[in-house]
Amino acid sequence: MPKRIRNLALLVFWHFTLLAQDVNFSQFNVIASYYNPAFTSAFNGNFKVSAIHRNQWIGLQDQPITSFCISGDIKFDLGFQDYKGDYFGAGVYFITDRTQLFDWNSNEIGLLIAFHKLLDKTDKNYLSIGFGLGVTQRSVNYDNIFFEDQFDGISKYNGTSLELLPPNIFSRPELKLGLQHNMALSSKWRMQSGLAIHYIFKPDLSFYKEFDNTDYSGTRSIKSPNKITAILNLIYHSSSSLDLFPKLLFTAQGPHQLLNTGFSVRKSFYNLNQTAFHAGITTRVVKNLSSYIPADLGFHVGFEIKDFLIGLHYDIGIKDAVKYSSPTHSFEISFTLLGNYDNNGYICPSF
Repeated sequence: MPKRIRNLALLVFWHFTLLAQDVNFSQFNVIASYYNPAFTSAFNGNFKVSAIHRNQWIGLQDQPITSFCISGDIKFDLGFQDYKGDYFGAGVYFITDRTQLFDWNSNEIGLLIAFHKLLDKTDKNYLSIGFGLGVTQRSVNYDNIFFEDQFDGISKYNGTSLELLPPNIFSRPELKLGLQHNMALSSKWRMQSGLAIHYIFKPDLSFYKEFDNTDYSGTRSIKSPNKITAILNLIYHSSSSLDLFPKLLFTAQGPHQLLNTGFSVRKSFYNLNQTAFHAGITTRVVKNLSSYIPADLGFHVGFEIKDFLIGLHYDIGIKDAVKYSSPTHSFEISFTLLGNYDNNGYICPSF
């Protein structure tokens, strides 16, 4: 892929592609509340701080896409005897996605609120509802974009373009709602499931929305379709030191769909379960306008020491290997700190 974008057509291609795809992490359970606000504070402990960083498409271009998210959750017990076990969760997150090829930046900051209702005190089954309110900011750097009318006829694009370029930054509100259910299927199995809808306001993501140049006659509005996100986590408690975690993330937005499935194992050591090792495998399938395509095959390892967890994830691009005769590579690293961790509560996947 060239280092410089020299025509508007390629910019428009990237523009529509990035509008249709939000940030996605293979270790989605690290920041599950970003995908579904009902997952806010749905963990064992009083608070949680998580950070995750991803380098994507290494090998396809000189400067990979980088994504980063940091989030924090905290619990608030109601404190009433009639509502014992029920609690509120509150959280915040900041997420950024950067395409360094021409400085396409997408930033989002949000506030999350969730209410968790205890349905069965014996099995600690919960039904949760949550909402998130945030602001999305997107920008592009015109300094790295070159047009045909800038060409000097010899070797440089150093002329002044006559393209009508709108302001290169804008912000839009974001509202999302979610439901979550955590229940015991048996003495060994638990299931955590959730469904969320994003972009309820259907924000206009066009740079030209407020462009007041009367000479511009092109499209001024690109409404974002609603995005549906479903998460399913299964937990099998094989023994006091071994847990199995099948997991699934599905998102659909307009004609685009993504399915991320995986399976991981948690092996704890010592009698107090204060140290554990995680290992797993994931696959990612995407749907474009016409078909489903296997995109990535991923491998994961994680380390857990008391209240601190670190996860490492590697994805190899199957689709890119077929299309470009060379696979791309993506790397993720995550950190999670749990406060007042209680291993006797209902278990939720860590990665």
